Amino acid sequence: MPTKRQREVAGVKKLRAYDAETSQIGAVAADALDEIHSAIYGQMPEASRAWTDGDAILLVVRLPATRDPAGESTPVSAIQRMVSAAVYRRTGVMLRTGGANIDSRRSLAVLAFERTATPADPDPLEPVSARPERC
Repeated sequence: MPTKRQREVAGVKKLRAYDAETSQIGAVAADALDEIHSAIYGQMPEASRAWTDGDAILLVVRLPATRDPAGESTPVSAIQRMVSAAVYRRTGVMLRTGGANIDSRRSLAVLAFERTATPADPDPLEPVSARPERC
């Protein structure tokens, strides 16, 4: 029986880059992360979540408490690149990998991505201002 996330993502897999909202792309990325985690560690993650804001996607995953030696040799940056590649293959949306952080005490990994414009996009995305705004 499919999980709740698989049912939610089932309708998202056929998205094209110019049609998709970033929240939908985040759901595809979280699904890809679950599958990659399962392939590396041999089990689904205990929990994983995706948050989106503008063009930013943040994935949080709980890693297995007991580490598999095969999984130890896979750096988080490699997993991050695999997620980015999976999202591109499924949707045509390119994700630029950002920072990655692991809290080994809590067995959590946080992966950051930024949705980027592709040549096929009808309206390239405008850069986001990185300076503080005064209200």
